[in-house]
Amino acid sequence: MHRGLYRLLPLNNFPVLTGRRKWLVPGIFSLVLLSLFSSLIPSVATKGNVSGGKAMVSQWSLGYWTPRGNPALPPTKIDWEAVTHVVHAWALVRPDGTLDLTAQRVSSDGPALISAGHARGVKVLLGIGQPYWLGQTTNLQSAVKLGKSILVNNILDVVNSYGFDGVDLDWEPFNATINGPAMQAFAAELRSRLGATKTLSAAAIVSDYTFWGSVQNYFDRIGVMTYDLTGSWTRYSWHNAALYSPDERVWSVDLAVRRFTAAGVPAGKLSIGIPFFGYVCTGSVTAPQQPWGATSCSQMSYQNLAASYALASAMWDDFAKVPYLSIDSPGSTNDKFITFDNERSIAEKVNYAKSKGLGGWIIWELSGDYFPSQNPN
Repeated sequence: MHRGLYRLLPLNNFPVLTGRRKWLVPGIFSLVLLSLFSSLIPSVATKGNVSGGKAMVSQWSLGYWTPRGNPALPPTKIDWEAVTHVVHAWALVRPDGTLDLTAQRVSSDGPALISAGHARGVKVLLGIGQPYWLGQTTNLQSAVKLGKSILVNNILDVVNSYGFDGVDLDWEPFNATINGPAMQAFAAELRSRLGATKTLSAAAIVSDYTFWGSVQNYFDRIGVMTYDLTGSWTRYSWHNAALYSPDERVWSVDLAVRRFTAAGVPAGKLSIGIPFFGYVCTGSVTAPQQPWGATSCSQMSYQNLAASYALASAMWDDFAKVPYLSIDSPGSTNDKFITFDNERSIAEKVNYAKSKGLGGWIIWELSGDYFPSQNPN
C-alpha cells in the first residue's frame, strides 16, 4: 500500500512492446522495484503537481508490513525512502473488543517499526483486523455490537502508548449489508476520538464502492484492493491486477476507480492497490481472456515467483498494462498462465494515480519483494 511521493521515470525509458511479444526486464525485478519507487519520491513528497489541471494532491505510498513473510522482512530492511506510511498488520480484534497484540507481533516489533519509520519521516499506522484465516470472521461485528466504545478505547490506548500515527482498518470478510452499519458506527467514533492529528484509513474490496461512497467522510484515505482480480469466478482467465480491462465483465484498476469516484469517494482520498504477489493458474489456460476450463489458481509471492520462473521472459499485455508468463505443455493438462506485476506495470499504475489526482497507492505486502541474499535486497 502506497504513498504518492514519486516522480515517475519517463515511460520511454522502457521498451514499448505490444501484443504477445516478450519484454526483457532490465535487471532483476527484486533489485529494481523499491529502488524505482525511491527514485520517484522527491517530486510528490509534499504536494504532487497532478497533470490535467487537477488539484494538487499530497499522495500516500502506503505499505503493509507483516512479521510473517517468508522470509520475514526486518523493519531495518524496509526501503523507507519508498513509502510515506507503513501499516503494522495487524492488532487482531477479539469478539469482546480486546486486542491480540502478540499474534502479529505488535507488542514485540511495533516499537522498532515505529522508531525506524519516525527516524525517516514516515508515519506508522496500527492496522486493525480479525484472524479470518483461522475462521474468526465475525470478531469485528461482535466487538462493535457488544461494546463499540470498549473496542475504540482499546485501540486508542495502543495508538497513544506506542506512538502510532493513526489507524488502518481491514475488515475482511466484509459484507456491506450485514457489516456496513457496524463499520459506519465504528468509523464515526474512531474518527472522532483520533482527532485532527491522527489519520484513519481503510482497505476496501473493489465491489463495495457504494458503501465506501457513503462513509468516505470519516477517512483520510480509502485503499481499494485492486488485486486478486483473477480466479475461476471471472468470466475468463484474467490478470491479478490489470490497469485496464476490455469490458466490465472483469475488474481492473481503472474500472474500480471509476466506480468508487462515481459513488462519491473523492479522487484525492482514493488509493489503488499494488500487489507484491501474483497467481499461478494451472490447467487449460496459457494467457488472459481464455475459457477457464479445468484450471486452478494459487497465490504466490513475488519472491517465490522469481525463484521458480523466468520472469524476464514475460509477455506484455499492452491493453491491460501488465506482464504475464505463458507456459504451454502440448498434450498435457499442466499448462500455466502466470499473472504478476513487475517494475514496468507498477510504474504504469503510479503514473495513472498521479494523472488522475488520486490519493496514492497501497502495497500488499512489503516482504513479497524482499531478497535477503541480494544487494540491494
